[in-house]
Amino acid sequence: MDVTLERLDDAEDVEIVVESQDFTMGRPDFVIGRADDCNLQLDSDFVSRHHCRLIVDERDCVVKVRDLGSQNGTFVNDGPVADERPLKDGDKLVVGCIPFAVHIAEPSSR
Repeated sequence: MDVTLERLDDAEDVEIVVESQDFTMGRPDFVIGRADDCNLQLDSDFVSRHHCRLIVDERDCVVKVRDLGSQNGTFVNDGPVADERPLKDGDKLVVGCIPFAVHIAEPSSR
């Protein structure tokens, strides 16, 4: 399964690979935040040190987001993530105030 995040604000025009056929995390989660040990570091005062976690379940082909008790929240399609929420291809994920488009594809669909 290929999972990428496309940053939607003007700060950067890049896609962040979370999981792909060519690149695997070796663990089922991908942490987003300001801390040095995060998989994706976002330099914003609106983003907590450990803000949220993406959980990729290759076996069941499911991607979920879990808020890690962030100060400014995690949102999917403008709705707050209270605990854990599944993600679908095309969803809008907002981490603090930074928006991303979620792209999920099974490798065979390419």
